[in-house]
Amino acid sequence: MEKKEAEAMEERLAEMGRRLTELKKRLEAAEGEVKAELEKRIDAAAAGQEEQRRRLQRLKDAGLDRWDALKGEAGQGWEELEKSLKALAAKLKK
Repeated sequence: MEKKEAEAMEERLAEMGRRLTELKKRLEAAEGEVKAELEKRIDAAAAGQEEQRRRLQRLKDAGLDRWDALKGEAGQGWEELEKSLKALAAKLKK
């Protein structure tokens, strides 16, 4: 894995962390069942972020020879996490 790619992924994880923090702040205004459901979804997104952090570490540890094989798996995880964060943000705007 190239250092530049790893740094880009680390920055992406940091951005997702900032977005999760913002969503948690916005969640404070929600109430009742809606709040409980959104809390679960935010927790799931945070778990997804942590999984991506572990995948990134595995990619770093595997090195360049395994990068291509693991890249697809990691890419799919990024897309799923990104969709989840967008859906949460949209839900909290309502």
